[in-house]
Parts: sequence; C-alpha cells; structure tokens
Amino acid sequence: MRLLHISDLHAGKSLGRINRNEDLEYALNQVINICKEEKVDVLLIAGDIYDKANPDHESQDMILDFLTKIHTEGIHTVLIAGNHDSYDLIRSYKHLRRIARLHVVDRPYKDPKDCILGFGDLSVACVPYPNERLLTHLHENPHRSYTEKVANYLKAVAKHVESARYKVLLAHLMVENAKISGTERQSTVGEFYAVKLEHIPECFDYIALGHVHRYQRINRVYYSGSLYQIDFSEKGMEKFANLIILEDELQVRPIKLDIKRELHEIKVDHRENFFEVLERLKDLRGLFKVILTADMRDSSINVKKKQIEEVLGNSLVRFEIQPLDQDNSERWYKPQSIDLVSAYKDYYERFLKQKPSQELIKEFIKLLERAEYETHTA
Repeated sequence: MRLLHISDLHAGKSLGRINRNEDLEYALNQVINICKEEKVDVLLIAGDIYDKANPDHESQDMILDFLTKIHTEGIHTVLIAGNHDSYDLIRSYKHLRRIARLHVVDRPYKDPKDCILGFGDLSVACVPYPNERLLTHLHENPHRSYTEKVANYLKAVAKHVESARYKVLLAHLMVENAKISGTERQSTVGEFYAVKLEHIPECFDYIALGHVHRYQRINRVYYSGSLYQIDFSEKGMEKFANLIILEDELQVRPIKLDIKRELHEIKVDHRENFFEVLERLKDLRGLFKVILTADMRDSSINVKKKQIEEVLGNSLVRFEIQPLDQDNSERWYKPQSIDLVSAYKDYYERFLKQKPSQELIKEFIKLLERAEYETHTA
C-alpha cells in the first residue's frame, strides 16, 4: 500500500497585501501529479487546511476542487483538523464521504474508535488538533497536564488499531525537539504543550504529523511540513511531500516540491553602493522583505525606499528600516532581552511587599509557555 503525507496547507494565507493561494494551488497541482505517478492509494492531510477558522469562499473553492481531483483519480483522502481550522467547518466535509473517497475526522471524539479509519490491511488512527478544553470534556482529569491528556488519548486510539496489519497515526500536534519555523533552534514551549516521544505508542508503523512547517524526522515521527514558504521565517526552506510504502519493510521517501514564488529577505547595508544594490534586485524573482540599515538623520532614506519599490513593484511585501546607533554608526541597535520571570518577581515584590509563591510562579511560566506556543502556531 502506498501513502502520501502532506500537511499545513493554510489556504487563504496572506502575506501583507499579497494572497498566497496561487502558491498553494501550484503546490497542490504537484501533489496531484505525485499521486498519479506514484500510484498512491491514500492521501493523508495532517491538519491546518485553512489559515483562518472562517476562510474566504475562494479558498474553500480551491480546496474542494483539489479534493475532487484526488477523488477522480481513485485515491482515498484522510483529512483532519488543525489548530487553525474550525472543527465545525471541517465536520461539514464529512458528508462528502457518501459521494467521494473523502474521510474526515474533525475533532478528537469521546469514543476513540470514532477516530479510526480502515482501508483493507491499513488502519489510520486520527488525532485532530487536541484543543485543551476539548480534552478536558472527554472525561479527562482537569488537573492533569495537557501532555498527559494527549498521551492518554494516543494510548486510547492505539488500542483500536492493534490488530491491523499496517498501523498509521495521523495527528496535528507538537512533539519535543521539533525544529520550528525557519530557525534551527528547537521548540522551547516546554512540557506543557510539547508531547514527549515516549508518549506516542510503539505500535504505529508510520507517524504522520502536522503543525510544524519544517520537513523533519524525529526518531519515529515525521513532519511533512508546509507545502510552500508561508512567511519569511521559512525563507530558503525546501518543501516536500512524504511518500510511504507499506510492505514487509517500511519505505519512506520525501519528494521535493517546486516553489512558485520563493521568499527572500534582503538586507541593504548603508555602506553598500546603492545603485549596485538596485541592479542586483532587478535579477531576482519571488517575494521580498527588504531591510535597509540607515542613519535616521540620512535625508536620502525616502528616496532609496521609493527606488526599491519601483524596482520590485508588487513583489515587495515588506520594507523595514533598521536604525543605526546614533553614537556609533557601525553598530545596529538591538533591544536588550528581558527575563520576564525575574521582571514579574520584581514587580510582585515591589507592589505587594512579599515574594510570590512557587505555585504562582509556575502558573506564570505556564502562561509564558502558552504565549510562546500560540506565537509559533499563529
């Protein structure tokens, strides 16, 4: 049996004033061709179909057109909701199963067997984005941590696939040590949201995840990543679909996708020959973020900005000015980093005349982790 794993389509994404649907459509057409050429039996889509919970009609039309084309090739599609998706909107697609080879799991259900799909020798255990409030409603102990609740749910769905010859987990979640966005640093959202690898049951032959936009393998886990460079944190990042061949020995092969409009971040140093910079920009293709370093007393800043806009036209997504330190024009101004936990302790002691309890500090750290998590999944 041959599977293709993709995720994080983010239909309806905009970057500044530029809608990214043509970039996604270009990637989706490649996915259709891969499915044909590789004779794929099941397409796995690991969440974040849309960029917003209430997507525009154009984006919905594009996604439904894509799913219809996959169906006409005789291929089954398994689709789950991500944290950007509306559970209720994704649920409405379940009705298409009556007329198409589309299988939808919109949320983690109270009875885990409702999240299991079967295709002959293959069982797919689906875990859409496990919203913390939803997990608590599933008779989970509200005092357990988020990761404990997710671990328990993963164990529950695993029990329902144990007898299958081939077992796949399709989920939208964060695991520890995942490398996020365009950075090489690992996720630091902490134990509150990042699921430990040992919490994922051993029974699965392949673990298909969505949520992180960089293609990567972490032990037994695969993130297929987003299908196109969604924002400038992904500049220079290659994109893939993951082909899985389930036989006596598992085979996994990433298939590289072409990118229609690559994202570029161009830094223009104040010491460079500006006319040479303009000539260089004329030869580039894609979408651009330009950072101009300048002394804010320089009267030519607006002229340079206008010339860059004329050269790049609609390809210029963002223009920023990086001010130089007025006391030393060779240094960039960089704000000092702040230890928020220490700042909170100081604030608490100064105004309440007592030290905060350890329990309060733990809750504050948990809120910081939540804020960082939401930042990286926005």
